[in-house]
Amino acid sequence: MSDRKDERLEAMLRARRVEPASSDLAQRIILKAQGLPQNQTISLRQWVRELFAEFHLPRPAYVFACTLILGFLVGFNAPLNTNDADDLDTDQAQGFLYADEAML
Repeated sequence: MSDRKDERLEAMLRARRVEPASSDLAQRIILKAQGLPQNQTISLRQWVRELFAEFHLPRPAYVFACTLILGFLVGFNAPLNTNDADDLDTDQAQGFLYADEAML
């Protein structure tokens, strides 16, 4: 049954009218392609520059925002200063936050 459908489809494809291409088809394709912007490979530096240009903010704002975010990430990931008997001489970055007047 599928052989009969395949034969009918082949017969219909052979019987269809095929229009010949115009003589200036190649020239029209070339002219159309010249008007379109071409894809080009860009360096990572150029890509980052274009990415930051999309935000339309001054660069110091990016530096401040990135520093602030980095500070929050480091602050939340750093362990709290727990003074054990073994860790008396280890100082952590958060040591100034706790009032330990015995060291003064």
